[in-house]
Amino acid sequence: MRACRPLFLSAFLAVAPFSTAFADGAPANCLSDAELRDLVNSGQIVPQIYAFRTARNQMGGEVVRASLCPKETGLVYMITTLTKDGRLGRIEINAVTGKPMDPQ
Repeated sequence: MRACRPLFLSAFLAVAPFSTAFADGAPANCLSDAELRDLVNSGQIVPQIYAFRTARNQMGGEVVRASLCPKETGLVYMITTLTKDGRLGRIEINAVTGKPMDPQ
């Protein structure tokens, strides 16, 4: 069990600086947990768990960070995954449809 601690710490430290850049340098633009909940409860967007499943199916690995952010195309779940071999992946999921966004 103790041998896993450095791995978890390494994964966290690898994602921490990455998270700010992934939000287009402006994480303040992303919605709060309360705003996300309100949008899900009102039926305007899919629950975050659906976006997580889509990200895992598309990217593999586990979700390590997720944010709901407005973009020109609408609300987007911006998700970072960590694969078993330690690679980070990023994917954007349309928050209304739950489908992956086309890469630009």
